[in-house]
Amino acid sequence: MDFRDVATAAFTEYRETLRTALDGLTSSELRWQPSPNSNHALFLTWHIARVEDMWMTRYVGGQDEVWISGRWCEALRLPAQGNGYGMSMEQIASFPDLDIERVLGYFDAVHESTLQVVTSLTDEDLGKNFPGRHWRDPEGPDVNGVISHLIIEASEHVGQVAFIRGMLRGLNN
Repeated sequence: MDFRDVATAAFTEYRETLRTALDGLTSSELRWQPSPNSNHALFLTWHIARVEDMWMTRYVGGQDEVWISGRWCEALRLPAQGNGYGMSMEQIASFPDLDIERVLGYFDAVHESTLQVVTSLTDEDLGKNFPGRHWRDPEGPDVNGVISHLIIEASEHVGQVAFIRGMLRGLNN
């Protein structure tokens, strides 16, 4: 097993776990915020997909984001730019009431793109940097850092969605 197998398993597992956490939630449950300063599950789902698309498809893969090339921004009637990072609580609260299946359709398209990028990577690619990108290191992240960060960030957000579900429906519901 090499890093491609591990990355593929992680990207696939958090996507499947997210789908389980979302399963059967109503539109109002998807938009429920535990507090006025909290994200809601619909926003989080879109945000996870957008961030993965930006980092994996655009930066690591060197291709147009699926959001643009697949015309998902048009299909979901959202701006071509932005991924939710830095949005105000007012913007999150007023996030459009999107059809979750369409958002998950976008997520699935991003997942396929991510897996194509991951399988194309070589060991040497792991050290390639992306200077000037928002990151802790001024040299920018390297591919290894992007993959590990995405897995952690997405897992945290998936946990938030599962927590929201638990608050709404209790354990195992």
